[in-house]
Parts: sequence; structure tokens; C-alpha cells
Amino acid sequence: MYILFFSSLDVKWCENNLCGYITTPSNTWSNLMYCFFAYRMWTEATASRPTLRMFAVASLIVGITSGLYHASYTWFFQLFDFVGMFCFCMISVTLNARRLDQLSFRQQNTFYTIGVFLCTVVFLVIPFIGLPVQSIVAILIIVTIGQEFYLHNYIYKKHTHMRPKMKTFYQAFLLLFIAFGCSIADLTRVWCDPTNHWMNGHSMWHVLTSIVLYLLFKFHSQFAYESNQSKGLLPIKIQTV
Repeated sequence: MYILFFSSLDVKWCENNLCGYITTPSNTWSNLMYCFFAYRMWTEATASRPTLRMFAVASLIVGITSGLYHASYTWFFQLFDFVGMFCFCMISVTLNARRLDQLSFRQQNTFYTIGVFLCTVVFLVIPFIGLPVQSIVAILIIVTIGQEFYLHNYIYKKHTHMRPKMKTFYQAFLLLFIAFGCSIADLTRVWCDPTNHWMNGHSMWHVLTSIVLYLLFKFHSQFAYESNQSKGLLPIKIQTV
């Protein structure tokens, strides 16, 4: 039981592990950026727009769970780290499903919760079939891009007046790929100074992806999630949130 829940992981980021309550300071403190943007998104989204506040809650969960994982560097907290990422990724999948006329306002929270739960179950099972657990997040990202592609090339071609501004969406995914490159550079030791406990490739992943989540929040602020609570294409409601 100890080995299962509290052993060190196979993935070893560049930063050296220290003795103490915080084993990897750089990879731990960088998660504070998620908490910063969680506060910003919560205050920018008014109480009348609870759907947008899902981003703030997810960002806070990511900041806490990822921080605990990198502070402890154990399998047990890596599970919660991935739960945080599932909370992150499932927001776009859920809200895009609403935009595709597949969910109503009342159904979105149930769909979101079930999605996070199923991803967590797959996380527990997938190592036994020889696949990396990171593939779950990759699939969620691909689904999000696929949903947006379909909306852009099919739905909005028929309903051009409902086409949103895409700038922040493109910025988010460009930044996501840059962040992924930083993390891979850390993992492959291309960007690696084991004694640097202030900044490295994986901690830069935390900083950049916290901005990614904020950009997606800004993108989704265009849609009238609360005013259109039944199924149906969501009208654009551009406003300062």
C-alpha cells in the first residue's frame, strides 16, 4: 500500500529533489500562478455568470493539486494533480458541447462532473494497459480542438452572425504548444539546470498554462451561457466580465 500511494514516480523532472516539506521549490511555487488567475477570473466573472466561474474553480484546484504533487513528489498526489488537469480540460469540452447544441444549462454540471470522474477512473486503469497517463490529457485537448473545428467550419458557416472572435482561442493554443515544448525540454534535459530552484522548463509550463486557462476564460466570456438555458445554439454576448 505504501509503494502504491507514497512512492516516488517514474517521471523525473530536471529539478533536483531536496530534503524537506517542499522537495522541488521551482515546480512548486510556479503553481501560485494558477491561484493568481483563479482570483482574477472569479472577480472578473460576475455572480450572474456562474458558468465562467468554473474556470476560476478549476484553476484553483490545479494550483493546489499540482503544488502538492511537486512539493511531495509522490504517486498519491500525482493522482490529484491529474484530477486538477481533468478539471481544467473538461471545462472547454463541456462548454463546447453546449455550443454544439448537445447540452442544456442544467445538464452541463452533471456532464462536467461525470467527465472528470471517468477521466480519473481511466487514470487508475491506463498504466495496466501500457499507455502513458498523459495520453488522457492529450485526448481531451484533441477533442477540444475537434469541437472548435466543427463549430468554425460547419455551424458558424450557416450562422455567421453567431461567429465568435477567435483571437484569444488561437493565443491560448499557441501558448499551450509553447508550454508543452518547455515541459518536454525539461523532461529531455534540453533545458536543464538541476540546481536551479527558481525557474526551469516544467515550472515554465505551469506559468504558461495558467495564462492559457485565463485566455480560454476570456474566449468563453463571449457566449450567453446563462441567458440561453435550454438546448440550442448559443448567441454571442460580448461584454466585459
